[in-house]
Amino acid sequence: MFRYHDGHFKTTPPAVVTFRGYTRRFGDLNRTEWDEAGYNEAFPITRKPYTTYQTRWVKGEDLIYREEILATTTDEEAQSADKAVLTRKKRDRLLAQSDWTQLVDSCLDTEAMVLWQSYRQALRDIPQQEGFPSFIEWPEQPETE
Repeated sequence: MFRYHDGHFKTTPPAVVTFRGYTRRFGDLNRTEWDEAGYNEAFPITRKPYTTYQTRWVKGEDLIYREEILATTTDEEAQSADKAVLTRKKRDRLLAQSDWTQLVDSCLDTEAMVLWQSYRQALRDIPQQEGFPSFIEWPEQPETE
């Protein structure tokens, strides 16, 4: 929970506040007294990565501030670059997990080895797919006996 005070948001309120000339423990104040002392509960929006927000804070009838979105701008290029990195990491992990299939002493017969070679080539070709990195058609892993 956040608290709004003097134009700033704090994650924890002070232990004591001066209210109506008296020092009181913060927990002893009700919501209306918090408001009079200049402290209010506040709920920020959940922000998405690569997005810039223009917002404003609106105090409701319940004396709680809520952040309201006025406009957003998403950095599509940075978002796409991050997706590409994550996709390549997944692809690399799948390649590493199938490395054993290409060893000379693996238990695979020639036909199975060719299937695994095709699968691994399809994994390496993922960055060349039409919708990369947003839309990926992942190849199916061959059956292993």
